Amino acid sequence: MRERVGFIGLGAMGMPMARRLAAAGHRLLVYDRDPALTARAAAHDGVAAADGGGAVAAGCELLLTCLPNPGAVEAVYQEIAGAHGATGRLLAGDCSTIGPGLAIRLHERLAARGVRYVECPMLGGAGEAAAGELFFIVSGAEDDIAPLLPLLAVLGRGHRFVGAPGNASRFKVVQNGLGLVQLTGIAEALAILAKAGADLDAFCEVVAAGHGMADTPLFRAKAPMMLAAGPAPKGRLRIGAKDIGLALALAREVGLAAPLFEHADEVFAEAMAQGLGEADVAALARAVERRAGITLSAAPRERTG
Repeated sequence: MRERVGFIGLGAMGMPMARRLAAAGHRLLVYDRDPALTARAAAHDGVAAADGGGAVAAGCELLLTCLPNPGAVEAVYQEIAGAHGATGRLLAGDCSTIGPGLAIRLHERLAARGVRYVECPMLGGAGEAAAGELFFIVSGAEDDIAPLLPLLAVLGRGHRFVGAPGNASRFKVVQNGLGLVQLTGIAEALAILAKAGADLDAFCEVVAAGHGMADTPLFRAKAPMMLAAGPAPKGRLRIGAKDIGLALALAREVGLAAPLFEHADEVFAEAMAQGLGEADVAALARAVERRAGITLSAAPRERTG
């Protein structure tokens, strides 16, 4: 029988990941700070509920965590370190998006308690999590990674080892930051055309048909959502606001002026102030609309010739 695997964090990403592991025959011990999510996960065969992160750590030797922000990660791992003690048995892989500074501190702090810690943040959304199509960026002590690979193989289409502690988090926050800068640019491009009275649907068709430099997966996915009045959320704006903040913090840490990242951070902050945190990340366009004094969803739709 397979050893029990711990899983902490059962939100939009963690729940489908835990379900895939259970479906693959792994015995899980799960916890989320929301008792309803813990109970929902534990309703599946082979999944047992724990009453806290410390209880998960004490009941398994392999652990994955998938948490929404650096504060939640730090709190969970503080509990894990305190409950687990220096047994040298627990290997934890953290799939969360956090800054490299916290990742390095956790690696050092947990090592002192006998807990091995590996960063494995992921690329992909809830759809990829459900389909097992995530991609993992992995860093830490190379000898610690091998036991986690069978779990990552169930959850994703591949991984890349990028070296010492902190590197995976550096890659992840800058990758996300770059995407969020692009997203801000897409919203502003649509606003320019709306102010000019152009047909925004026609513009989206031109970009897709022309295969020019603006024709990216992000544009194809999010530009139509920016033109919709209230699209169903696929990736929460509050997560984007957190991620662009982490990328900007890294730029400042290394002493680099990053005006595009700073601008995107400002626009995300404005969207958060509008109460859009639970909307799709494409709702960033609502902040750009307010700046421009236009409404993209009501922009002209007649062909401009």
